[in-house]
Amino acid sequence: MKKFLIKLSYTVLPVFLLLFGLTAYLNLYIRPRSTGDLGRLAFVIIGQEYGQRIEQDELKDTLFNKVRETEDLRSIHVNVLTIGDSFSQQEHAGYQNYMAQEGLTVANTRRDLYDNPIQYAWNLLDEGIVDSTNIDVMVVEVGERDFALRIEDFRTDKVEVGEPDIPGEYVEENVWDVRQWSLLRTRDFLMYRYAGRNPVYDVQLDRDFFSSNEPRKLYFYCADILNGLTIDETIRPKVKEVFDLLTTKAHERGFALVLMLPVDKYDLYQDYIVDNPYDHPKRINEDVRELIGDIPEVMLCKFTLQPLLENGEKDVFLFDNSHWSYKGSQAVGQELSRRVKLIMNRQRE
Repeated sequence: MKKFLIKLSYTVLPVFLLLFGLTAYLNLYIRPRSTGDLGRLAFVIIGQEYGQRIEQDELKDTLFNKVRETEDLRSIHVNVLTIGDSFSQQEHAGYQNYMAQEGLTVANTRRDLYDNPIQYAWNLLDEGIVDSTNIDVMVVEVGERDFALRIEDFRTDKVEVGEPDIPGEYVEENVWDVRQWSLLRTRDFLMYRYAGRNPVYDVQLDRDFFSSNEPRKLYFYCADILNGLTIDETIRPKVKEVFDLLTTKAHERGFALVLMLPVDKYDLYQDYIVDNPYDHPKRINEDVRELIGDIPEVMLCKFTLQPLLENGEKDVFLFDNSHWSYKGSQAVGQELSRRVKLIMNRQRE
């Protein structure tokens, strides 16, 4: 027994102490200094000051309604119903708040009601859960990086919409469990640092785009690249087909539908990357415009936000996050409101 304990003391015990020490370091030092979904995922030390400074200029109240159950949709009465992924779940910093400031009444469906926003919207339309007595316009929002996947998965037959299972979204809530120290996160740290498996990429920009401690550093989620830079030829015909199915069904229910694509972080900033290692430009937004057309019912957020960058605006996206800041939300919310009002006026004519 004594020999066994001695052997443990110089084999297993050092490894245990190393893991314990590293886990303590991650939880006591890095975690409090890692902010945003990207910072927390990749153990990037950023500090709380950046987020606190940005938050000072956000709207303080949530001015739109939040729908918690599908059945609750039968009793809503608003101008706009939004269905979308994490870009539609930013609470008081969300684009819906800025739509409300423009005089529209807005309701948003809670994210855990569905995995695929396009499929969920179709199910609501097909089952007649909402119609012209509830809403004037339905906005279906799908982030650029997942758009082709959502189109590919879409079915017109009844399918379960499930709960979201998107790495870029679960990061925000679950990557750090505040109730316990996680050895799995210690494993992740080692894999990211020493095995080349970091899911957060970084590149240098040619001028200051963020009011952070690294104003020319761009952090972005790997799926911005890995999910494809263009819409695959096999999926392209289905883009227009799905859009037409949704809009036709919405018109049958007596209201209009807008498809909205938030640009991903890499795409928005790609033209400013120094010695960009990714040879081909990302053009999902351009593909959608080509396939469907440049119409009010298709909101491609890239073309709304690009002028802000061209004018030297900082923090259009958050430095430590895969989502836009309140500046992006405001610009998108105001442009979307303009389109919605145009569509609503057209319906009344």
